[in-house]
Amino acid sequence: MESVNPKKRLCLVGARGAFLRDALSLDAEVEILAVQTPEEYRALPADLAAQVTALVLDYQDTDRLVELVSALHAVRPLDAVVTVFEEALLPAARLVDALGLPGVPHATVTLLTDKWAMRRHLAEAGVSTVRAELGTSREDLAAFGAAAGYPFIAKPVAGSASLGIFKAESADDLDRVHEGLTGVGLETFLMEEFLEGPEISVDGISFHGRYVPVAICDKILGPDFVEFGHCLPSRISPEVEAEVTALVAEFLDCVGLSEGLSHVEVKLTPAGPRIVEGHNRRGGDRLNTMVQSVYGLGLERSALEWALGLMPELPARPSAKGAASVCFFAAERGVVKEVGGAEEVRAHEQVLELHVNFPVGREVPPLRWSLDRAGYVVVHADTTDEAEALARDLAGRIEFVVEPKDFDTSAEQDEHRALVGEIDQSHRLGYARPKRERRPA
Repeated sequence: MESVNPKKRLCLVGARGAFLRDALSLDAEVEILAVQTPEEYRALPADLAAQVTALVLDYQDTDRLVELVSALHAVRPLDAVVTVFEEALLPAARLVDALGLPGVPHATVTLLTDKWAMRRHLAEAGVSTVRAELGTSREDLAAFGAAAGYPFIAKPVAGSASLGIFKAESADDLDRVHEGLTGVGLETFLMEEFLEGPEISVDGISFHGRYVPVAICDKILGPDFVEFGHCLPSRISPEVEAEVTALVAEFLDCVGLSEGLSHVEVKLTPAGPRIVEGHNRRGGDRLNTMVQSVYGLGLERSALEWALGLMPELPARPSAKGAASVCFFAAERGVVKEVGGAEEVRAHEQVLELHVNFPVGREVPPLRWSLDRAGYVVVHADTTDEAEALARDLAGRIEFVVEPKDFDTSAEQDEHRALVGEIDQSHRLGYARPKRERRPA
């Protein structure tokens, strides 16, 4: 009699459309417990909602999350807990520990999320040391500048998406930086020496401590450190690539990330590569699409296959077939009256994706973080140079006709403060909560 292969039971934290579709299309019978916020549940297409069991709650309440999922696990045991979304990494790690399932432990995810703890940990190990201190005042900014030199960076302790980052060029800049930090409600912030040089990112997969790099991307930065593009494969030399991959492997060993996906950002300084930060997830900004196009490997799908034991161990870094680039574009502030060029760009044979964030009728906000970009185009080409040039050209063909509008700057600052408070996870790690007071009307 043939043995029956039971269904795999998978818990997805922050289950959203494309990620959920990948899970349902795996080469195995899968039952899915979709842990979602009310907003994520309401946004789920009906055809996907019908195929999963949904647990709807604020999963940042990790005690409640563990209580409910543990009860479900006791009745119908889960095989794995997976997420690829930054805000769900800590909750997913709590479940991994509580249920004893394969995955990255909460201690490692905490170390990656808490950039101050990460800097101290790396310094103690002598790995990619970068001068850093915690600060709470203008005096702390001045003291750090005097000790570490200028320029330096001040930013949230556990932020993401290029939000709330300030660069102090000199001592004359400290009032502006301090006002910026307090303006977004940061009571506690991280100060780091500024790392000169181009920035790259490295996405890879670890198999029981054996690290395999997959994609190394060149990064294009816009105003205020907001990312405006990525290109792969990177154009760094083989010698620098060897240095980078060795450093990333050492970094992952140091923080205890021995399994699954990783996304590590690296600055190529005159003194050699230095770690900016790392994450136990795939990179954002359409890197999943780009990696699939060039290497034939979907990072999100790989996270699912790895967790369920369905992914064969990669013997080496996969070979690139062509190149890919994403270019983001901006729009003037105001109310969008018309968007031109989109259909022409979408019809281009080398375009993989085109998305416009602000359709007709929407207000274009100030450029503060990644979600304020007006849209993006992703392309495939034969070489990295060709891919970058094509993406820039096509992005430039998207034209926004915008009607100017008087904006309430005090309301915008309140919104900016709320965004930083939402994205920065430092209060979940024991730091003071960001100030959230609103100005009087």
